[in-house]
Amino acid sequence: MRRRKDPWDQPWVAIAAVGGIIVVVIIALVFFMGGGNTGVPATPSGQASPTQVTTHATPGASGTSASSVTASVTGINAASIKEATTATVPVTGAYVHVNYIGSFSGTYGINGEKLTLRDSGDRVFPLNATTGTVTASFHKDDSSTRHEIVVEIYKNGKAIKFGKNASAYGDVSISSAV
Repeated sequence: MRRRKDPWDQPWVAIAAVGGIIVVVIIALVFFMGGGNTGVPATPSGQASPTQVTTHATPGASGTSASSVTASVTGINAASIKEATTATVPVTGAYVHVNYIGSFSGTYGINGEKLTLRDSGDRVFPLNATTGTVTASFHKDDSSTRHEIVVEIYKNGKAIKFGKNASAYGDVSISSAV
């Protein structure tokens, strides 16, 4: 009777199998252990580490009031959470401020001159004049209903007009004299 060839009799098969298992274990360890720098700067000891600080200006009865919210998370390693950057509106000049966590597109301008753009995050766009009529029209590029897009017109650091929309592919169009 003839003996059947067993693939495990070949030394290279056993070596390849052991090598493959070692590679899979290393990849799993790197993935589950965090595998390197998260890009979050270390907080000096003794100081609190807020997970997110958002400052949002809203028009009030006698101008603009700013509010600041600090959220804390329990049960989650705060060092692994990346903080969202907050755009700062300069105190002089006219600007359009757009804030949406996802991608947005639209147009903005003053006195009929319009710029078209696509971006994401918290952005401040300068206007090329400080007097006239400002128009801004932006929409969300996704179907998210969890986050709202906020569009504001600023003059000399004060919000003079704003609009927001949380619907899927939500549009916000505002206009104001500055």
